[in-house]
Amino acid sequence: MKLLIFTYAPAGLGHLRVTDALADAMPLGNPYYLLGSIDKFITWAHRFTSLNSFGKFIFLKSQYGIFEEIFTRGYRRFLVMTAGSLYKDVKKIIEENSQVEEVWVIATHFGMAHQIGSFKDRLMKETGKKIRLVVQVTDDTSQRIWCIWGADLTFVPSRHVQKEFEEYAARYNYKFVSEVIPYPLSPTLTAMIPKEKGSRSDVFKDNGEIRIAVPISGAMVGLAFVMELIMLLSKSGKKLQIWVLVKKSSMTKVFVSVLARIPGVIVVVGKNDAETVGLYELMYQENIIHLEITKPSEQAFKAILSPRRVGGSILLFTDPVGRQEIENIEFLRRHGLVAGIGAEIHKEKNGSSAPRAIKLPRNAGDAAKYIIHAIDSGVFEYMTSGFHFSEKSLESGEIGPLGAKKFWSVLEKKFEVK
Repeated sequence: MKLLIFTYAPAGLGHLRVTDALADAMPLGNPYYLLGSIDKFITWAHRFTSLNSFGKFIFLKSQYGIFEEIFTRGYRRFLVMTAGSLYKDVKKIIEENSQVEEVWVIATHFGMAHQIGSFKDRLMKETGKKIRLVVQVTDDTSQRIWCIWGADLTFVPSRHVQKEFEEYAARYNYKFVSEVIPYPLSPTLTAMIPKEKGSRSDVFKDNGEIRIAVPISGAMVGLAFVMELIMLLSKSGKKLQIWVLVKKSSMTKVFVSVLARIPGVIVVVGKNDAETVGLYELMYQENIIHLEITKPSEQAFKAILSPRRVGGSILLFTDPVGRQEIENIEFLRRHGLVAGIGAEIHKEKNGSSAPRAIKLPRNAGDAAKYIIHAIDSGVFEYMTSGFHFSEKSLESGEIGPLGAKKFWSVLEKKFEVK
């Protein structure tokens, strides 16, 4: 019997979404724990570098070149020096489950992964248990901070990132053990749309009511743009139902009160991170969501799903924040899944597929005009009915709905579980 310990950090909602997806897909019969970081510095740093202009500048500088190397070494050292509390928590959990033979720690944030990697050997000696550290990278990013010393296995979304990490680790004579799997998504989102609900393209063919999801990021990035865009769309005269999903906080109080008074806008407020993630999945489960306006964070990976699946809405991206979101866009571009800002999309005669996502113009007025144009011109109908993955993408092992299941099957094969 194995003990599974999932660790995540409150740096946005993406890490929790991936953790939930992996937990939902895990094999039955093993005890498990969800261990979230209470490190207020991580939360503060994430919000500061997402919202503050100076913070964004420093953040981007620290993600490239020599500045990235300095940041990686310094932050890794800081994490190791402050790992004492986490060590005690993990040790206590293991001691309370003395009947297990092995412990698998699944980390979806580099912070706790570095800390566990630093004390894993010591913990094995003290508990007598075999402990394996498994890391799931939650963006298609090659940022060096995600290269975890002490990890037994790291899952990455692409061969591009795998190669980058292997080359970086080789400089330090460290063997980077990794596997490429499709990005793990919730089983709720990867399920096929029930036949009785029809298809996602029906609403565009029949001039029906179009449902637009607008999830607000954990750091509340881009609220002014989103508010203006929603107001303009609500005045467009189109049949739109706009679902705004946001976590309750002092920063979103005014935002929520204003949007709640706009006709056609449904505001859903989660009390905490876990409830917000759950409500998001419920929204998709109970309704066919046709469009989603979102940052190209981990949400971008819904583009690896077909429009025939519950989570396969058309993605309309706002400006990326940080290197990881820029690289997520590059991942989609390599697979032909995203079109440029305000792109003109036409049905091709050569059999090429429609994209799954579009980058919106930076100006809210231009973005609203583009969305209305795409509705009227049949762009969205084509994107939901004329889509197929290329053979190259399908053969890459980076695309499709089975990422969470493959995570566990690869683990069991890798660690020879019988």
